[in-house]
Amino acid sequence: MPSFALVMAAYNEANKLRAVFERSLAVLAECADDYEIIILNDGSTDDTGNIAEEIRQQHADVVRVITHETNQGIAATFEELYQAGSHQDYVFDVPADGEFPPEALREIIPMLDRYDVVVCVRDRLKGYTGYRRFVSYFNRWLPRILFGIDLYDPGSAKCRKREVITEIAVTSKGMYVEQERMIRAARRGYRIGMLQVLAAPREDSSGAGAELRNVCLAVCDMLVLWMRLIVLRQKP
Repeated sequence: MPSFALVMAAYNEANKLRAVFERSLAVLAECADDYEIIILNDGSTDDTGNIAEEIRQQHADVVRVITHETNQGIAATFEELYQAGSHQDYVFDVPADGEFPPEALREIIPMLDRYDVVVCVRDRLKGYTGYRRFVSYFNRWLPRILFGIDLYDPGSAKCRKREVITEIAVTSKGMYVEQERMIRAARRGYRIGMLQVLAAPREDSSGAGAELRNVCLAVCDMLVLWMRLIVLRQKP
């Protein structure tokens, strides 16, 4: 059996963190022999940090906790989590808000002999504002047009081989870093598959990625990447 690092970003998730952790631990214990869970508390102002530390003390053999004293945002948080989990064969990201079911790992594992990355695809329209829907479609379709690559659901949970993280250098400065890694991986020949999942409704349907400044930065990063890979034909 391959080894897994399940990485979990948490920001003000005191009401959900323990339940999502317990579900994650149960499915890992069922599906893998070698695993760890890494929780990153990104400067939470509620009781998230204390709950994460309690979990670590109760499960010190399989749990690590990383703490940001101040909130650093989604992009920086997940980049740090990916690197922290890159000692295992696969890295599976599960946000602590419970939107993506950790139980998806049961269906992902049989797919790993065919795919290097498995993307959990959700119903993006459920509970989203019109503006958020537009941003979601923008993230999905522009990589198809500019790079000829379907990222399925760029902002979703993914299970990926360790080397997709350790061997692919990214240059994006904002949230487009995740799309960039996927685009570079696809152009290197890594196999990307998808799994339809039933996502839980989000309490906040706007999403940090839909903020105008993040969208503008993502557009800039995307155009720079297009120039490098398509126009200048640099190696991915």
